[in-house]
Amino acid sequence: MEAIPELNIIKKDWRKVDVKVALCYPNVYRAGMTGLTVKLLYALFNARRDTLCERFFIPTFKEGWRSLESNQPLKRFDIVAFTIQYEWDYPNVLRMLLKSNIPLKSKERREDDPLIIAGGPCVIGNPEPLADYIDIFVIGDAEPIIDPVIDLIKLHGKPRKRIEEFADIKGIYVPSLSNETERVIVENLDEAPHPLAQQVPLVGEDSPYMPIFGKAFTVEVVRGCNRRCRFCLIGHTYYPKRERSLEKVTSIIEEGLRYTPVNKISLIGASIFEYKHLENLCEFIVSRGLEFSISSLSPKSITERLAELLRRGGQRRATIAPDGATMKTRRIIGKIMDDEEIVNAARILLSRGIKYLKMYFMIGLPGEDLEDVVAIADLSKRVADVGYGSRSVHLSINPLIPKPHTAFQWVKTPSVAYIRNCLKMIKKELGNDKRFVIDTYDPRYAQIQALLSLGDRKIGEAIDLVARWSGGLGSWRRALKKCGIRIEEYIGEKPRDKPMPWDKIKV
Repeated sequence: MEAIPELNIIKKDWRKVDVKVALCYPNVYRAGMTGLTVKLLYALFNARRDTLCERFFIPTFKEGWRSLESNQPLKRFDIVAFTIQYEWDYPNVLRMLLKSNIPLKSKERREDDPLIIAGGPCVIGNPEPLADYIDIFVIGDAEPIIDPVIDLIKLHGKPRKRIEEFADIKGIYVPSLSNETERVIVENLDEAPHPLAQQVPLVGEDSPYMPIFGKAFTVEVVRGCNRRCRFCLIGHTYYPKRERSLEKVTSIIEEGLRYTPVNKISLIGASIFEYKHLENLCEFIVSRGLEFSISSLSPKSITERLAELLRRGGQRRATIAPDGATMKTRRIIGKIMDDEEIVNAARILLSRGIKYLKMYFMIGLPGEDLEDVVAIADLSKRVADVGYGSRSVHLSINPLIPKPHTAFQWVKTPSVAYIRNCLKMIKKELGNDKRFVIDTYDPRYAQIQALLSLGDRKIGEAIDLVARWSGGLGSWRRALKKCGIRIEEYIGEKPRDKPMPWDKIKV
């Protein structure tokens, strides 16, 4: 990959380490370096004196398929470790192997080939679609697993020499053995390491390599969630919620800014809106003259004080996710809030200078009727009526995509025709109201994503073909047809007693 100038890049001497790790994010640099995952894994691997870790991304332009740090090919590393955040990146995983001349299927690799590892939310939920292509999966948090994996590799000298022994490590799923695997977690976040010297691209704000939140120091405040909304993969596979203490978070920020001198803090966590010290943390940040960003808030968490702190912290847009527009649909998904809480939260935000609001809604929920769909437009207008101006309310309306381990893993993925009709109704109800920007997800792609979410090993054959072809919707249609895969068998309604591909993964 063509060098991107960065702060805090780590370059080690290849002659002085025992194990060489290629950390792969199967998408572009901007996406991979926006969150914390790549930075955390990079720090964890490189914290070992005997280990070297370099990063790989899908090229943004024509950078090539080599490591960012030393321009080495993927095949030269002992371990190729993928962190997979989205099902749509599955073909990119195989593309990265293909471009590097590494045999795609695990059974085709030789003893001298790299060991291929994968982790992340998608494969924790259901590793089976990639099971023929990945040697071992990490089920759970990486921190408890990295050292045992590296130590076992050093013991045998060659990473692929005795793959079956990785099954003895708690949290490791070996597809060739189909071993029942129990998720491992970090129980105390205060005791977990956090990267302080974070990588920041030294490029202009409009560069395609600039992360979404700009030059920011990323802080994980919360991991996991206790709400367990019935549709949410993270709520079920990263349960329970674990918080860092306010003292720990503030010390991470103070020390981190000495190594990563930026003027913005990105606060992350699936349920950060429930962090009991959130307002005090935001107060601490703005008192230091820093900006900050929070990805999403719940209406109940939005107070006058928090809204004022958001403004003082430089945030001009807030995001909330009612997901359902009626009490009925919110009960169905297990996300209880009333309309007045949502409208009042919008009013508070606007009164404090937060002039742009994004709201997420889902359609195609079990038990939903057309009145629930039209209610999305009605609730959105009530929110806008508190005083929002032109193009200031962004609606993201998406089809339900059932996820493994959730209460909706058995339900039918909504049909393309139904979703299109729902979107047409909502847009008609909103008419030409200039206050709204409407963003939707093509239901045809939603069905493919549901297939990847709920699929078994046979789906891997189609992923393989799509990785070799263009990757568009046409490629998926051709691949499914060639592999004899009937998508309805995977995304249709299922009996409660039907065995699932992910049953051996205990989360």
